[in-house]
Amino acid sequence: MTSSKRHCHAIWLSDLHLGEKHCRAEYLLKFLQNHESQYLFLVGDIVDMQALRRRWHWPKAHQKVYELLLNKAKQGTKVVYIPGNHDIPMRRYDGESLQDIEIHKEYIYHSPVHGRLLLLHGDIFDRDMCASRFDEVLGDYAYDVVLGLNSLWNYGRRLCGRPYQSVARTLKQCSKKAETAMERFRQLAVQRAQQAQVDGIVCGHIHNPELGYIDNTLYMNTGDWVENCTAILEHKDGRLELCHFSEQAQAIGDLVPHFESA
Repeated sequence: MTSSKRHCHAIWLSDLHLGEKHCRAEYLLKFLQNHESQYLFLVGDIVDMQALRRRWHWPKAHQKVYELLLNKAKQGTKVVYIPGNHDIPMRRYDGESLQDIEIHKEYIYHSPVHGRLLLLHGDIFDRDMCASRFDEVLGDYAYDVVLGLNSLWNYGRRLCGRPYQSVARTLKQCSKKAETAMERFRQLAVQRAQQAQVDGIVCGHIHNPELGYIDNTLYMNTGDWVENCTAILEHKDGRLELCHFSEQAQAIGDLVPHFESA
């Protein structure tokens, strides 16, 4: 069964980490091929320049995703790119356009239904999350190990005909420290939105997809494409959708969406 292409008003993606070995580029490519939109927002960590400096990794699927993003911009989609901490060199081009893609450190999107939404990656909140440099390095190493386990776990599940399951997300849900950190991130993001006097905020960075209201402020976290494979869609009627990808869905040529009304 082949899915029909879905047409949206806006799509938000972040933390693709193209160039990183754990990027699930094949699934991302399928998602992008099946979705069109008037606006496409890339909310940071699109090309993982940090990973590429350590070890060059750029397979065909990563190149295809990169080319498809450029083609969408050339064909009329308004593509806005907000660089993150893994592609931070791109911030020097703030306010410029490169190959029809606008680059901004922060951006305000005027949603026809949900008002003014502030877009930023989210790494600006790191300094207020009380994590030392040692904790960051240790956390990066541990996360890389977890993503390796994630690949092995889902390889086994795929052999058994079972759907994709994020090991990292499951571990985060069981960790009180991780939940405390994510709650702090939410609070900081909402405070930033309220200070900017906007109706909502869209970010990525922490690889924890969410969609909902906090203190009457719309909070949207786009998730990532190394473990969760998520995007947020704004349909033409204004409905917001947090879309989760699964391997089982990809096998039948479709996406299994998870709906959260806002």
